[in-house]
Amino acid sequence: MRLKRLEMVGFKSFADKTLVELNPGITAVVGPNGCGKSNIVDALRWAMGEQSARHLRGQQMEDVVFAGSDSLPATGMAEVSLTFDNEDGRGPVEYNSYSEIMVTRRLFRSGESEYAINKTPCRLKDVIELFLGTGVGSKAYSIVEQGRVDELVNSKPEERRVLIEEAAGTSKYKSRKLVAERKLERTQQNLLRVTDIVREIERQIRTMELQAKKAERYRVLKTELKEKDLLWASVQRRTLNEEIARQENQFDDAENRFAQYLNSLHSKESESETVRFSLMELEKEIGVQQESVYQAKMHLQSEEQRIDFFKKDLAQLSQNETEARAALLQLDGKLNVLAQEIAELNKARESFIQLSLFEESFLRDNETELAKLQTEIQSLQSEVDTEKAALLEVANHLANLQNDLAAKTRRQDETQRGLARSQNEHSATAHSLELSEKKRSEAQQDFEVAIKHARERNLESAHVTALIQTLSRTKEEQAKKIDSLKEQIQESRSRLRSLEDLQRSYDGYQEGVRAIMLKRQEESGADGVCGLVTEVVEAPVLYEKALTAVLGDRIQYMIVKGHEEGIEAIEYLKQKASGRGSFIPVQMTRKSNRPLPLGEAEVVAPLLDLISVKEGYRDVADYLLSDVVVVQNLKAGLALWNRNGYYSTLVTPDGEVIDPMGVVTGGSENSLEGSFLTQRRRMKELRCLLGELEAQLEIEDRELAGLKANLEEAEAKKMLLGGEIHRLELERVRNEHEHRSAQQDSERLKRTVDVLLQEQGDLATVLQLLREEIAQCNASLEARAQEKTERAQNLAAMQNRFLERRNSLESVEAAVTQSRIRNAALGEKRENTHVNLDNRLKLQEDTGQQISSRHGQIAEIQRKRSEIENALAQAEKAQNTGRTTMRELEEKLQSERQRYRNVSRQLTEIEESIKELRPRGEACQEEKNRLQLGLTEKRLNLQHLADGVREKYDADLSQLKTPDAETTPSSSDLLSEIDELRGRLDRMGDVNMAAIGEYEELTTRFQFMNQQKEDLEKSIADLHQTIVKLNRVCRVRFKESFEEINEKFQAIFPRMFSGGKARLVLTDENDYLETGVDIVVQPPGKKLQSITLLSGGEKALTAVSLLFAIFLTKPSPFCFLDEVDAPLDDANVDRFNELVKEMSEFSQFVLITHNKKTMQAAEILYGITMAEPGVSKLVSVRMN
Repeated sequence: MRLKRLEMVGFKSFADKTLVELNPGITAVVGPNGCGKSNIVDALRWAMGEQSARHLRGQQMEDVVFAGSDSLPATGMAEVSLTFDNEDGRGPVEYNSYSEIMVTRRLFRSGESEYAINKTPCRLKDVIELFLGTGVGSKAYSIVEQGRVDELVNSKPEERRVLIEEAAGTSKYKSRKLVAERKLERTQQNLLRVTDIVREIERQIRTMELQAKKAERYRVLKTELKEKDLLWASVQRRTLNEEIARQENQFDDAENRFAQYLNSLHSKESESETVRFSLMELEKEIGVQQESVYQAKMHLQSEEQRIDFFKKDLAQLSQNETEARAALLQLDGKLNVLAQEIAELNKARESFIQLSLFEESFLRDNETELAKLQTEIQSLQSEVDTEKAALLEVANHLANLQNDLAAKTRRQDETQRGLARSQNEHSATAHSLELSEKKRSEAQQDFEVAIKHARERNLESAHVTALIQTLSRTKEEQAKKIDSLKEQIQESRSRLRSLEDLQRSYDGYQEGVRAIMLKRQEESGADGVCGLVTEVVEAPVLYEKALTAVLGDRIQYMIVKGHEEGIEAIEYLKQKASGRGSFIPVQMTRKSNRPLPLGEAEVVAPLLDLISVKEGYRDVADYLLSDVVVVQNLKAGLALWNRNGYYSTLVTPDGEVIDPMGVVTGGSENSLEGSFLTQRRRMKELRCLLGELEAQLEIEDRELAGLKANLEEAEAKKMLLGGEIHRLELERVRNEHEHRSAQQDSERLKRTVDVLLQEQGDLATVLQLLREEIAQCNASLEARAQEKTERAQNLAAMQNRFLERRNSLESVEAAVTQSRIRNAALGEKRENTHVNLDNRLKLQEDTGQQISSRHGQIAEIQRKRSEIENALAQAEKAQNTGRTTMRELEEKLQSERQRYRNVSRQLTEIEESIKELRPRGEACQEEKNRLQLGLTEKRLNLQHLADGVREKYDADLSQLKTPDAETTPSSSDLLSEIDELRGRLDRMGDVNMAAIGEYEELTTRFQFMNQQKEDLEKSIADLHQTIVKLNRVCRVRFKESFEEINEKFQAIFPRMFSGGKARLVLTDENDYLETGVDIVVQPPGKKLQSITLLSGGEKALTAVSLLFAIFLTKPSPFCFLDEVDAPLDDANVDRFNELVKEMSEFSQFVLITHNKKTMQAAEILYGITMAEPGVSKLVSVRMN
């Protein structure tokens, strides 16, 4: 696992990403002091799992993150990656398939840390285990930083053995041993707990076994009772089913007769509905035909109006054509005049210069007037077209109103006839309804009385059921409460037994105390030992720490009757070699009490006033505590002591002590002595708690018995109410049938009355609406006729204005034309002859264009005339077709109206036959209701029986086997047997049915816990065996490695010193697991002496000799030496470099040095600089 490269970013002074390539051989890192050379070693140790910030030359781990400089901000993360070459496959087995192994560690400034192996996240444990036994690691001999040489030489022998263990490869075995010992301790604790649980389960099993047997007998009787009860229910079911089958046959006969009646009635009603539907369809068809006739009339009127408008448009076009042709003749004359003017303008150009200006002004005015007239004519034309459309719309609307008025008048006559017919039917139906309501009212009263009685019983039953549910829940909650109390009692007893066992075994006490107190237990106190100090004093919880801290070891003092008994106990301890003990007699000479500072503000009270002392031991307590005063806190106590004049011991409630000489004792105390008083207090509290819990359990048991009695009383009352409810239910069903039958008749008649009333209302509403609509139609007809007259007059006036404005336009056009001619002539005179002639020619051209425009206008008029003539012909043709269609539609409408009258007579005949059928159906219905009532009663009895079976036994009565009538006992015999079984069950008293399951559960749990106990015992044995095996391996490996390293050390030391002797010795040769390693040296010319007496250079050479000896024994893949050569002179540096070169053949060496000779020995040289303050940079040089 050669180290190939080291990458850093944000680590200490290496702010930027820095890559250190490490090749085989010797690499030197150089640079001035403080430039960050040692940070490379820190980065290596940190990446391999170092957890101590102090070993990385920091106060806290976040100190390794780059803290920033004058020009660079601080980074939020430090990251170091180590890449190892694994081409030879000598790395860990699980990474043999990788040619490289990269270990990465990141630390964020927030404190979060990440580890990764080959970029896969992992744990710190995985990183540490990767290097165990390889000689590589954060604390291994492969890294020797500044100060490590002195630490190696000056360290204790036990600390020095770590290097030997790393070389021997036992560090991973020790780690496994530590894990095994922790697991062994936890397993032993678990075994103690499991053993207590097994004993408790055995006691519970013995108690529960008797209850389970009683419950089993109860269950057998209960099962037999269930079988008898279900057999009786089956017999009842068979009897009821036979009666139900007989009545069902009778009901089916009545049902068939009623069905025949219903078929006849439905047939007639269906026929009536069909005829009624046909009548409605005819009404719709008549409406459609009327609408078609109306639409045909409207279409015919529309065509006639179109023909009138087309004729008027043709007359207008003829007039327009005549006017256009007249204008064309006028333009031709103008063209001739223009030719004459052109000839005359050549003679009179100069005489009309002033007149030209006047003519131009006149022309502009006429052109403005011309544009205004053109706009006005266009607007008038649009108004004329709009008025024509409005007049046509008014005419169409007028025709529609006339047709609508005729249709509404006919509907008014028909509606009046229907209203009279509906009023006659309503009178007859209202009389029948009055008789039916009387019958229904009587049935309603009987039904309400039955419902009231049934509701009262059901309400009472619901109350009883709710009471039963409440009692059941309360009983379950009470049982759970009792179980919880039992669990609390059991838990408290278990905790009390554990504490009593600790007290009886005196676990945690000194060996001598334990020996004497156990002997006292065996001899029943006959040895004169009265007890321990901890057994005769007791403090409140607030002052337990204070009392424990003041007494200290004295809390284990043994109280004896006199000094003679104390001497005997001491002799016993000597004979048995059982340690030491302190003894204090019961009766002691009182000390002279010094005054206590009771009046001071810092004082709470004397400690003796705050604790209680067992009777007869007051002298002992006075001796131990008479000068002890409790103060508020440590600060207050020191203030009191500094005022002098007091010779008391001061103690705070937190256990901090100031003795009379001013010695302050405090901190955290985790020893067992600190818990002796607490253990005794907890035992006292647990005994009180057990008494309270047992008293509460007795009260809860009595309450549970009362709940059971109340529950049985409520269930008996519920059974009586069930029978009463069943009887009332039968009565209610009978009354309900009678009431429903009467109510159905009343509702049918009410619906008929409502329908007739609704029909009358609808007809009256329709009649009123028709009258209003007819009046509205008449008013609309008058308004539309008046509007038509007004619009015709408006149209005529508009057409006259249009003609007037068009004549004005032609006059202005002529004036404009004349003005333009005159203006052109005057312009020609004003300008030279050539220009004037061109202008006149242009005017001549304009006149020609006007002539062309007039020709186009005449052609457009002729085209429009042709289109209107064609449209006129089509409209006249459509007019003839519409007249034919309207005659056909009127004939078809008369035919449909005759069909409607025939179908109405057929509907009247069918309704008369339906009225004759109804009395027979009512008689058949009454017989069917009577049979159905009896059948319902039987079915209710059967349902009540099934509900009882389901409620009592959660069984389906229909799924029970039907008993044989010949072999099955009678119902009375079965009832006698059932009563006898119930009596036997009642005589058994309270039975815990859960005992069977609890007994089985306890048995299963006992077997499981026994298995757990055996597994734990086996696990303990396996762990003991594992620890023995690991100890054996560690012992053998350490011995072999020590001997080999010692041999190499004895060979290297003379080479480094050019003589002398040195060896390694064990501090305890009989214990290879715990022995320390010491170094005995004899430099050349000196006697054997302690290594601590050597000079700095001699210590460095000795440490380097030991490190090289370890390397020769188990070479590490690489070695980092940080300024190890600093204490050496030039000659020793040469020998140091010579050895490094030899070992560099099988290991990489990275030397951080200031020595030039060491630099010369290196093959690659890295320089560390700080071009920017606070930021390290790396420069590499390969030495040739």
